[in-house]
Amino acid sequence: MYCDPVSKSLEWSRKGYMGMALLLMINEKSMTGYDIMRLMSEITEGHWKPTPGGVYPVLKRLEGGGLVHGEWSAKKGRRRKAYVITDEGRKSLDRVLLRQSEIAFGINRLFDSFLKDIFELSTPQVSPPSIFTMVFQEEMPDKAKDMEERREMIISLIQSLQQTLGILDERLKAAKKKSTF
Repeated sequence: MYCDPVSKSLEWSRKGYMGMALLLMINEKSMTGYDIMRLMSEITEGHWKPTPGGVYPVLKRLEGGGLVHGEWSAKKGRRRKAYVITDEGRKSLDRVLLRQSEIAFGINRLFDSFLKDIFELSTPQVSPPSIFTMVFQEEMPDKAKDMEERREMIISLIQSLQQTLGILDERLKAAKKKSTF
């Protein structure tokens, strides 16, 4: 039986992104599992239609890890569990988004290289993610705690960039050494 590699790849990536997607959505506002499934399908224009079997186990893992907290309530006589992100969940989300941005930048470089080599394009066609949009959203926070968290995020980014720069410097040094022989 033929298996479309693009479809399979997209399926794997959706599964891998589910936890981050749920944290992103719950970070915006308290949501039930049903709300999450509906909104995710709506946002992706039906390209990603999560099922209860895909959403609820991840919510349970996030809750077990202390990243979200479920709160039971009754609405129209029905019990519902709405999930709220915790402080630890926000910190974890910040770290995940930073790491994801680094990965996306690397993947974009691969795509850019592929486009240049295969299609002989001289200008980049894939734009790198803007880390600054993650850190500096439309409005800067006015709470000291929020500013401290953003500051920590920037420090982490600087450390990551310094580490990457160190690796690049070592490779450059080795390449220069080879070229002198």
